[in-house]
Amino acid sequence: MRVSMRSLRFLVGHLLGLGLALCVHASPDKGGVSAEYPAVSPTLKEVAFSADFDGTKRIWIASMDGSRLRKVSPTATSLSRTIESQPAWSPDARHIAYVSSDGLTSEIWVMQADGAYPVRLTSNGAVNTQPGWSPDGRKIVFVSDKDGSNDIWLMNPDGSQQVKLVTSAGQENDPRISPAGDQIVFSRTEGDSATLIIVGTNGSGSRALTSVGAQDWEPHWSARGIVFSSNRGGSDSWKIWAINPDGTNLRKLGDIPGHDPVWLPDGRIVFTHENPDSKALSEISVANSLTGARQAVVDVQGYLTPIDVRPGKPANKVNPRGHGRVQVSILSTRTFDATTSVVQRGITFGRTGSEASFASCSKQPKDVNGDGIPDLTCRFNLRYAGFQVGDTFAILRFSDAKGKTFEGRDAITTVLEDDPDDLKD
Repeated sequence: MRVSMRSLRFLVGHLLGLGLALCVHASPDKGGVSAEYPAVSPTLKEVAFSADFDGTKRIWIASMDGSRLRKVSPTATSLSRTIESQPAWSPDARHIAYVSSDGLTSEIWVMQADGAYPVRLTSNGAVNTQPGWSPDGRKIVFVSDKDGSNDIWLMNPDGSQQVKLVTSAGQENDPRISPAGDQIVFSRTEGDSATLIIVGTNGSGSRALTSVGAQDWEPHWSARGIVFSSNRGGSDSWKIWAINPDGTNLRKLGDIPGHDPVWLPDGRIVFTHENPDSKALSEISVANSLTGARQAVVDVQGYLTPIDVRPGKPANKVNPRGHGRVQVSILSTRTFDATTSVVQRGITFGRTGSEASFASCSKQPKDVNGDGIPDLTCRFNLRYAGFQVGDTFAILRFSDAKGKTFEGRDAITTVLEDDPDDLKD
């Protein structure tokens, strides 16, 4: 039986209290990239998450429909080995707290939501992870092993007045402050069990929310209760569960497999999902908590590479009902030669990126973006691209000769008229 990347990472990370990402070999049918730790903005319009779309895990943001995907990482270069993960929005949506790990220590930082002005909040040579804001924005709860084991700490948003609230013989993880600001829920691992615990924000009144015998992780408060991931019920995979803050009404939600659940006001759940139909190791999905029906929010299935729909034209207008062939350029970079590296027979392009719409590629490379490097321009049959009226971006996927998968995205506008160039031979 193949152990999933997420299950193995969480099993080892929680039981040993490491708090650091682990390297796990991907199955041959996976592209190697992953998205995880979704954090929905207070406006409910965007989701921040950690992903390695350009080689190293950084903080990214996308709209809830998957559009406007962009990296907001403050790290200067993708060549750095520093890993950024576990983003958490401030209540006013102006800042994001996150974890920066160098392989030996992990520190909590905060930045503006656009990635500007990063400030380090912890600096103790320990593993500091899992930040979460209080609803009034005046406190950040986090986990630190500064004193030898994972404990729950509180600090001000500028990093001052760091106070340990909870310590035990077990390992505390995943703290989140209640909407009222008076309680913290977290997961405590002892032996083979991980239970949910609630404690006051002053460290008093600790009580168990779930019973031993399962591994209950990643609790998240909502107006509907507390949602979390668990392998309870004898499941060989982690599913999404919920419970009331008083310990009543424990139930599984829609038989949804996944991690990092966030319960939205409308009842949907955003979570990390290992989709067997995707080439990504994990994606960010949203599901109906009653039926379990789900759809991808962020499903990048290869390392991101630049493309240009309709190169040389000011607007990327696409006719979903067109019968012509649209030009798309795969742009070369200083480290990637699209003209020699792309396996042309496997290129797909369209609404989801999996559409078999490829027609041909130019035999004469041309520099379409003026950077002095020849690019590869191909044409795709619109009738097979699957676009729908209202779509805002197009996705192209391909592999190189070594089997490494890539994905490119570009904004489009749908119109109900053909571009004359699409009808040329």
